[in-house]
Amino acid sequence: MTSEQTSEIPFPRSKVMQQSPQLSKGALTRLLIGMCLLPIVTITVLFMILDPAAEGTLDCKFAAVGLPDADFYAIKYWERDEYSGGDLIVSNLEEVDWTHLNIQINGHYQVYDQEPIPAGSSKTFKLERFVTRAGSKFSLRYNELKSARIYARRATRDRAIYYCEFKNGEPVEVDH
Repeated sequence: MTSEQTSEIPFPRSKVMQQSPQLSKGALTRLLIGMCLLPIVTITVLFMILDPAAEGTLDCKFAAVGLPDADFYAIKYWERDEYSGGDLIVSNLEEVDWTHLNIQINGHYQVYDQEPIPAGSSKTFKLERFVTRAGSKFSLRYNELKSARIYARRATRDRAIYYCEFKNGEPVEVDH
């Protein structure tokens, strides 16, 4: 057979294919447009109906103890001695307990704690306890403490947050 003869033979359709419903080009176009518009319309309606979500701000204080001095970080990291220790102290300055804690340092390392921090008390977390999602542990030999953030649930069941940065081991308030 030549190529001209093969192009004249129509594609044979099976019985199942013959019995299945067929969409015209116009119907397919309308279906695709509807599939694209439906999520946009749904999200727009939800934004108009629902109240805006807002997180509260915790009345909190961070403190770091046992950190190396600035001269330690002036040395190239591969020449630094191993450094163990370092604690992050989280103080609850509110009149309600905090539960379901998620504490993050440097934006990548975090620790979850189910134990509450009672009102007016503090809790100490070892910096070596903080890990990334990939499982890498925080090490003061390679990382200087630059920031800390805490997410907590209060007794009123709302979520609240507190964030601060560290300069030379001392906490610095950040305006939001």
